[in-house]
Amino acid sequence: MVWRTADSTALRIYSTPTPTGLRLPTLMHDPQYRVAVAWQNTACNRPPHPGFHLGDGMSTPPAPNIYLR
Repeated sequence: MVWRTADSTALRIYSTPTPTGLRLPTLMHDPQYRVAVAWQNTACNRPPHPGFHLGDGMSTPPAPNIYLR
């Protein structure tokens, strides 16, 4: 978590040393979210939503199908 101080002169970064077995791809690897970000930046200003449930009780999202050239 990152928070600014009350006087906005610094950022405070909080982390945990506890390891986790959960690994998620970034939201930009989700095709639906990626397209939503693109349309938000060009015409329709609506918040982008991922193509899967992101929150408590979520299952593992599908592997991204993105190729680099």
